[in-house]
Amino acid sequence: MANYKFLKKGTFESLDKFEKKVNEFSLKGWKPISISQEGGYLIVLFEKER
Repeated sequence: MANYKFLKKGTFESLDKFEKKVNEFSLKGWKPISISQEGGYLIVLFEKER
């Protein structure tokens, strides 16, 4: 069974800061499986096996 988390980039958050957050999740074992954009937001879906 897997756990899932969403990471959302806010409108006023810099892209560099968001990339650092994505990399931190990846180093903790979370795997990005989907990326989408809605309005001014970038949303990444992460998956991690239990």
